[in-house]
Amino acid sequence: MKRFRSYEGLTVIELIVVIGMLSLLMTFSLPKIDTSNYKLMEISKALRDDIRYVRYIKMTEGENLRVFFQKTKYSILEGTKKVKEVSLGSKFSLYQNFKDSQIAFSFNGAPSTSGGTITLVNNTNGKYCEITVVPGTGRVLLKN
Repeated sequence: MKRFRSYEGLTVIELIVVIGMLSLLMTFSLPKIDTSNYKLMEISKALRDDIRYVRYIKMTEGENLRVFFQKTKYSILEGTKKVKEVSLGSKFSLYQNFKDSQIAFSFNGAPSTSGGTITLVNNTNGKYCEITVVPGTGRVLLKN
C-alpha cells in the first residue's frame, strides 16, 4: 500500500486573500504624503531658471526675449511669438510687481525697466516662494 505525503502550506487563494488584507491595512496605516510643497519648489526653480535663461540669451546672443506673467501661468515671448508657456495649475498663484507684468533684460544683464519680486503661493496651505530680480545687476534670487 502506498502512502501519500501530506503537503502543508497555503493555497494560492489563501495567499491572495492574505496579501490583499495586508495591502488594505497598509494603505490605511501609512500617512498621506503632501507633495504640494515639493511642487511649489519645482515650479519656483523652473521659473527662476527661465528668467536666468532669458537674461543669458540677451547678454550672449542679443535676442529680445521677455517673460510675461499672469496669475496662473507665465510665458516666454519673442516679440509676439510664444516660445514657451508654463501653467502653474489650480493649486498655485503667481503675484508680481513688474511694470506691464513682464520682465526683459538689456545687453549688460540688468532689467530693462526695473527689478521686482515674483511670489508663487500654494493656495492650499499658504506657503510661498519669492523670486527677486535685483534692479541694478539683474541677479535672480530664490527665497523660500
